[in-house]
Formats: sequence, C-alpha cells, structure tokens
Amino acid sequence: MWSGQKTLASIDQSLHQVRQQVGELDAQVQVTSRKLMQLGQEEADSYRQLARIRLDQLIRGEIITGLDAADQRVKALLELQARIESSQLAQDGLDAEREAQRQRVDQASEILDQAEAATQQRLQEDPAHKELLAAAHAADEIAKQAEAKTAQAVADRVEKGGPYEADPLFMYLWERHFGTSRYTAGPLTRFLDRKVAKLCDYHAARPNYAMLLEIPVRLNEHSQRVRSDADKSFAALETMEAAAADADGIPGLRTAVEQAEQALRSIDDRIQQEEETFNRLMQERARYAAAEDTYFNKSIATLVAEFEREGIFSLRQQAEATATAEDDRIIQRLSDIDHHKGQQEDALDHHKQMHARHLGRLQELQGVRRNFKRERFDDMHSAFDNTGLLAVIMNEFLRGVASSDDLWGTILRNQRYRRTRSNPDFGSGGFGRSRKVWRLPPSRRRGGGFRTRGGF
Repeated sequence: MWSGQKTLASIDQSLHQVRQQVGELDAQVQVTSRKLMQLGQEEADSYRQLARIRLDQLIRGEIITGLDAADQRVKALLELQARIESSQLAQDGLDAEREAQRQRVDQASEILDQAEAATQQRLQEDPAHKELLAAAHAADEIAKQAEAKTAQAVADRVEKGGPYEADPLFMYLWERHFGTSRYTAGPLTRFLDRKVAKLCDYHAARPNYAMLLEIPVRLNEHSQRVRSDADKSFAALETMEAAAADADGIPGLRTAVEQAEQALRSIDDRIQQEEETFNRLMQERARYAAAEDTYFNKSIATLVAEFEREGIFSLRQQAEATATAEDDRIIQRLSDIDHHKGQQEDALDHHKQMHARHLGRLQELQGVRRNFKRERFDDMHSAFDNTGLLAVIMNEFLRGVASSDDLWGTILRNQRYRRTRSNPDFGSGGFGRSRKVWRLPPSRRRGGGFRTRGGF
C-alpha cells in the first residue's frame, strides 16, 4: 500500500520524466532547426554573392534588406528561450514551496487529530455526555419510527383511497359534504342525494374514507413533534461537545488547518498558471523552430520572389553562359543546400510530431496531478491499494498505451483512507447530519462520507 504522498511523488516523478522527454525532443527540434537556419544562411550568402554578380543595385538592396530580418528572428528566439528557462525555474520553486506547505498542512492536521481524540476520550468517560448521547439516540429512534409510520399511512391512503376516488357518485356526495353539518341543500336536492347515497352505500363508506385521510395528518403531526424533541436532544448533545471542543482549543486548531489548506490551494493555482505559461511558450518556440514565424517568412519572401522563380536549373544554365566560373560554383552549392534542406525538413517534421505528442501527454499528466491535489488524495490519511497495478498503468500511460482517463480511473478505484486517532462519527457525528464539531479529512467532507470514487 502506498501513502497518498508517495503516490503523488510517483506522479511527480513521471511528470518529470515526460517533461524531460519533451525537453529532449525540443532539443532535437532546435538542433534540426539550427541546421536548417545554417543551411538557410549559407543559401542566403550564396544568393547575396549571386546577386552581386547578376542583379542590379536595386534588386541587391531589396534582397539584403529582406535577409537582415532574420536577425530579428534570432533575437526573438533567444528571448523566448530565456522566458522558457525562467518558467522552468519558477515551476521548480513552486513545487518546493508546495511540498513545504503540504508538510505544514500535515503537521496542523496531526495536531488537530490528536486534540480531537483527546477531547472525545474525555467525553466518552463523562456520565453527562453518555446520558445526553443515549437520550439523543432514543429520541432519534422514536422520530424515525414515527416518520416511517407516517410514510406507510400516506402510502395506504393512496392505495386504499383509490377505489373511493374512482367512484363518481361517492366523490360527488363527499365533495358536497353530504352527511355532515357542512352539507347545505334544498329539499329536492336532499331527496335526490339520499337516493344517490343508497346507490353507492355512502353512509358505510364515508367513515372509512375519512379515516384514511385523517390518519396521515395525525401521524404527521405526531412525527413532527417527536422529531422536534429529537432535534432538541441532538442540539443539547452537540452543544456539550462544541463546548468541550472550545475548551480544548479545537476551533483554533481547525482554523489553522483550514488556513494551511487554503495556502496550499493558492500554491496549486499558481503552479497551474505557470504550467500553462510553460506549455504556451513551448508551443510558441516549436512554431519558431518549424519556420512558421513572421520573421522567417519575411526573410524568405524576397528570395522566393527573385530567385526561386527561375529555379536552380535555369540559374545553372545562365551561369554556364557567363565567362566567370564563380557563379557556377554558387549554383552548385545552392543545389547541394537544397538537397540537404529537404532531408532536414523531413527530420524536423518527424521531431515536431513527436514533440507535439509528448507535450500533449505532459499536459494530460499535469491534469491528473491537479485533480489528485484538488481531491487532496495526498492527505496524510490517504492511501492506495494495488500499487502494482498503479505502477503498471503509469508505465502504460508513459508509453502512450493508456490514456489519462485510464490512469485517473485506476487512482480513484484504489484510493482509501486510513483510520485517524479521532473518530468523525463520535457522538453527534454519528447521526448522519452535517458535522459541526468533529473534522473530517478534507477529501472526505465532500458528500458527507468516506469517499473512494469520484469524477475526473
């Protein structure tokens, strides 16, 4: 069995591994991109040399101006790299800050758990508390029985009242209050109503139907009275326990835990923001490395307009017709560069696809970790069964075989809570009501019970 903290550490280790893979792929993208940039620079130099030989001053000026825009791209890349490194350092610092704060949460929770256990032990030995607890349980049991009887009476009224309400003659007389002091009618109507009453045997049926209607009302009034008595007994018990908790300083300890947890949630929010910044910067740099940015395209535009329009074959023919051999050498070099560029572009496409795939996996695992921390599964009382399966599913996720939903589902199915020193069901906590005196571990509060499952 792994503790929640060890399980989170395993997720962090996997996250570091995926982040390292993203970094390695990013480095490969950068290496390939630099090779392409170098080839582009060589190509640009060759075009400059060719321009000096073959083009007039105006065209030569446009080409050089266009190529100088690449300097802006290099500067932007350097600035982007600095921002990525800064974000990585910020994430490392936040992770360390969170670990320190998590330890403070555990320390505060441990102190609170010990204090609650001591208070509960003292109350358990107090005769007055025993008397109030017994009275509250007895009153609650009476109220439950009364409520059950009321519910049964309501069901009987629906079932047994059906035949009466299906008889139109009976209901006609019932609604006119026939046979009661509220009945008002003239002599002729009274004569006819008596005839109708004989037809439907009204006088024999009316008391039974009236009883069906009256019993649920009376029982409901009784159940409300006994429930009110039970509430008073429960309130007296809860008041005594709250006073004992106040005397032992438990509210202050609980506030300390809540403040520590709030600080932890604040750090988690900052971690998520920094992760989103890092992912955005990585995607932006991938676009730069793939030559999809504005500066690169602007730099190439002039060359495409003036030289590639003619093509290497045309340029070669024109160079052979000149007296100098220098332009022949330039054209051959351009042809070689074009071949190598094709190879590097294919490699870059492959690296880009792998980089995008691993970056997506990094974001998925970041989501799993955020959910893990949001549920406070790293609480000191949280633990995980079937650690072998957890390790297997984590490895399958890293290999791309399992999805983040598979990983999170496995985490949910194997999460459990270890017993605390204090008992959240002690005294007033055992009545199934909202707990005001005894504190539950944070992940168990939602839904009012001991959770082992949840949603992604």
